[in-house]
Amino acid sequence: MSDPVMSPDGKFMWTGSEWVPAPPSSEDSGMINMQDSVIAGDVVRNTVINNDAEAVTNAVVSALQQMGMIKPQNEVKSLPTEKVILPQSFNVGDHVEYHSPTNARWLDRCTVVAVNDDGTYRIEVPKDNFVETKFAVVIGTSPGTIRPASTPFKPGDRVFVNWRDMGHYYPGTISKENYDHSFMIVYDDGDVEDNVEWGLIEPLNENSKEVQDYINQDSAAEIELVEAFNVFDTNNSGTISAREYFKILTEMGDDPLSVQEVMSEFAEIGIGLDSEIDYRALVKFMSGSDSTEKSKIKPEVVIRDARISGGKLKGYAYAHPKLGEGPVKSSPIINITYDERATARVQTKNTVYVVGPTGWTISPDNHPFNN
Repeated sequence: MSDPVMSPDGKFMWTGSEWVPAPPSSEDSGMINMQDSVIAGDVVRNTVINNDAEAVTNAVVSALQQMGMIKPQNEVKSLPTEKVILPQSFNVGDHVEYHSPTNARWLDRCTVVAVNDDGTYRIEVPKDNFVETKFAVVIGTSPGTIRPASTPFKPGDRVFVNWRDMGHYYPGTISKENYDHSFMIVYDDGDVEDNVEWGLIEPLNENSKEVQDYINQDSAAEIELVEAFNVFDTNNSGTISAREYFKILTEMGDDPLSVQEVMSEFAEIGIGLDSEIDYRALVKFMSGSDSTEKSKIKPEVVIRDARISGGKLKGYAYAHPKLGEGPVKSSPIINITYDERATARVQTKNTVYVVGPTGWTISPDNHPFNN
């Protein structure tokens, strides 16, 4: 038998009528070679991973994003629900969690050691060999803020969850709370996600018509896609082969993709045609990417000696994500809101500046203390 005709780069094989992706070599059988590919936003270089359905699904999502079929989910869709109500204040000695901008996660075992004159808090954050002091933090849910050490959720609660922190919320139930105050979530569609930070969870009011409309709209789109994939899942495994998905992309629908385009993307990312794809997860990526009502999460920066001049905020920032600590002048102010403690949140295009009740050198005209 003559050797097959291969493309110069070795990625495609001629069948006599068309080019198809070349089969993996014997030593690569059952493996995916990810060469300079992108998985869920992270560049993976020269890495060989097992034929794991989750990894393959992420790779497929990356390919679909590059082909423009799925939009990157880097913004959070607005929800028909209120945010978790945080306490109005803490006292000295209270145990809290601190959201470390450096570690990008909540740190527990922190303690409030002082309440500053401007309404901010001084806390101690235990590290491996020392205790670090944060001199001015506020209550919140964004990086650089503090929250209660005890979570507002418990097993059995019905919740909305920002699935994989990808920007789209799905309904589910809290199955258990882990030792680090993260949670295991069982989604309504049967998917399970563990180690979910409670900052990604919102309460779900099932008695709200708005909530039910939101769930029904999402569920209808998700169910339709899942049922389409179910046709190819003959053994109810929850996965389909990349070969079957290749056919879906190139042969079905009103506007199928070209074989060459899909082959190029699959070959570049290293997706073998016998790899298994978790189509339920893929459906979440696909339905979530259609979100239209989105609001970008802005970092919150604590500032003191604040004043407004020419429609811009000036003052001294404790930990600006780009400028660090020191004097700052903001871009034009969009709006200012006050909470029950008279703490101000000054919103600009890219940042929310937080000013404690007495953190102003010249308070705005609408400051609660002026009334």
